[in-house]
Amino acid sequence: MPARSPKKEETVMRKTLLFPTLLIVAILCAALAQPAAPTSPAKADLQTLHDAIFAPNTDPQPRVVLCSPMPNDVCVYKNCTCYRFTCSRCGVQSFTCDEQTGQSSCVCKTC
Repeated sequence: MPARSPKKEETVMRKTLLFPTLLIVAILCAALAQPAAPTSPAKADLQTLHDAIFAPNTDPQPRVVLCSPMPNDVCVYKNCTCYRFTCSRCGVQSFTCDEQTGQSSCVCKTC
């Protein structure tokens, strides 16, 4: 039986299947060659973030900015600093202030 030459349709079919196959292999090789992405981003420490925002034990300048302008009544200012700085983490349990002497008491809630 003599060898027959491939028909035109068979040749076209082989070329048609060869191109998508090579394209898929090239895409897979390119994906495997790229470096792996980090599995999890660095988690922010919430306490550090809170301290950075409210800065309870740092320079008093931010307190002046957040509780300004300084009112005529010193108790208003002390109440502001109590809520914003002294007890900012868990809240205020009680606050008392004597307008005559300016003596105040700020008690924070326990977390």
